[in-house]
Amino acid sequence: MFCRNLKAILVMAFINIGSLISLQAIAAPDAASGKVKSQTCFACHGVDGIGSSPNIPHIAAQPPLSIFYQLVQFREGMRKGGGMEVFAKPLSDEDIRDIAAYFSALPPPPAKAGDATKVAAGLKLTQQSYCNSCHAPQLQGQKQVPRLAGQSIEYSVLQLRNIRSGTRVDMDGTMGSAARGLSDEDIEVLAIYAASLN
Repeated sequence: MFCRNLKAILVMAFINIGSLISLQAIAAPDAASGKVKSQTCFACHGVDGIGSSPNIPHIAAQPPLSIFYQLVQFREGMRKGGGMEVFAKPLSDEDIRDIAAYFSALPPPPAKAGDATKVAAGLKLTQQSYCNSCHAPQLQGQKQVPRLAGQSIEYSVLQLRNIRSGTRVDMDGTMGSAARGLSDEDIEVLAIYAASLN
């Protein structure tokens, strides 16, 4: 487990260093070009960035750096799931930046009303667990940290369980540590609360 996390950290550090070195040579991300490059994404994630089924994530309004990191992880084989490795493999860093620019500029997914008791329990647990220190006050995400607000409940539950079990590699161990102590009930109310936000 430690070796997998270390590998992920080293790969991302290498990407970050490489990006910093060549920063001046990189063109600004182009959302219009990103839309063209996203054609294969639309079958599952929709032209509006809203997943076509509950187990497919909404990627509209995700922070661009979060989309970038997730696609790089899929491309490099550090993250697996939903066949994304196949789609990400041929993408260049520029392609990924453009795709991220397109989806991040879309309107966020709509909030979903949930059981008031579970929403309240999720809010309380979010505060106790300091989720907003990384995911931002309304769980809208920031920098490389993903947006949870408006996300599909089923997708959030699956990802939190995978992070808790170590099935999904956590970049720096922060989410793994946070999820380790969560019960299935905790995960459910967190997902319901996140889905209720916009």
